Amino acid sequence: MLGIEALLIIGFVVGLFVGLTMPSHKAGCFALLPVPIIMIAYISQWQSQHPENLRSTSGLDFIFGPLWPSAGAIAGFYLGRLARARYFGL
Repeated sequence: MLGIEALLIIGFVVGLFVGLTMPSHKAGCFALLPVPIIMIAYISQWQSQHPENLRSTSGLDFIFGPLWPSAGAIAGFYLGRLARARYFGL
């Protein structure tokens, strides 16, 4: 699985792209909704392919796994919105 740093960076890049391209906060938040959903799907797929690595706390991956890319996406989104407003005047 991916490490926390990689998940933060991936989420940040996605959030930055969405922040620069979406015209409103509401549309941006809706566009960021797939980030935790995709992470949950990734965790489910990874756990089904690696049953030998499952442990008693593997269920917590579904709770805390989407946290890191979502946190990175939120930070990237607001930085993208700030850059869009400051440099592009939109």
